[in-house]
Amino acid sequence: MSESNESWRCLWQAKAHLGESTLWDERDGCIYWVDIEAPSVNWYHLETGATRSWVPPKWISAIALRKQGGFVASCADGFAYVVPSAGVYEPFCDPRADPARSRLNDGVTDRKGRYWSGSCDNSQWEDSTTAEDKEATVRDFDVRKNGALYRLDSTGEVTCMQDNVVTSNGPAFSPDGRTMYFNDSLPRVTWAYDLADDGSLSNRRDFLRYDESHGFPDGMAVDEEGGIWIAFFESWVLRRYDPEGALLRECRLPVKQGLRPAFGGPGLSRLFLISGAVGFTAQMHAEQPLAGSLFEVLNPGVCGLPEVPFEG
Repeated sequence: MSESNESWRCLWQAKAHLGESTLWDERDGCIYWVDIEAPSVNWYHLETGATRSWVPPKWISAIALRKQGGFVASCADGFAYVVPSAGVYEPFCDPRADPARSRLNDGVTDRKGRYWSGSCDNSQWEDSTTAEDKEATVRDFDVRKNGALYRLDSTGEVTCMQDNVVTSNGPAFSPDGRTMYFNDSLPRVTWAYDLADDGSLSNRRDFLRYDESHGFPDGMAVDEEGGIWIAFFESWVLRRYDPEGALLRECRLPVKQGLRPAFGGPGLSRLFLISGAVGFTAQMHAEQPLAGSLFEVLNPGVCGLPEVPFEG
């Protein structure tokens, strides 16, 4: 398979199992991402193409810039401060009421530097849950709503903002910071909320619901025009929607498991995406040799928004 075409190019054939949390860090000019199932934090230097990886003591599912340096992270222990280049991993709190039933997933900062991270039903990932049991309950959302969405403030206070979630992904925030978008992936829904200055949410409504042909909505990014870019797990595509939910663009990828887009580079004019290869067989790897790679989506036609570092 070619490593580029008119829509995309492969930057790093990293062979990620479950790549997440694509993030541009202008402090060192690198694109960061994590692998949850092969625990690591990884970074690609945009100018030189140099790559580095760090294996933390436990898995990390998301990272966001921290004002004091390094990153705030969602991980097996809850929330942590990490500095991958120095091997620093410092858990400081776990927001989950029942860690045995849920694990943290995606996480980002909002326009005011608060960190938002959701959790998901743990039975989707536990080795102790058989494939038959997973398949039997895949549509039984009532028994899988063990996830939640949390807000971590700079003071260290954590607030549960949404419960009864199956598989949280995102969130993402409008350019003015007044609207939050949030995916519950397995039920195939994106919600929109009004977000107040104090971090409170109100007026939850369906932004979009999807059918099986769309795949599962996963990670998101919002551009400077307010367009919402959503990666769809198990669907081969990255889609851009306007704030009213109209489809503006669909980018075909060479892999089926696109996981999270992020703008980066000078002027935030470039768009990147990490992918995965969850549950792949040898045949699937042969059919999708670039699965688990870091990609650049070419010619996005719009710039992104600066990441606001976590203030804590």
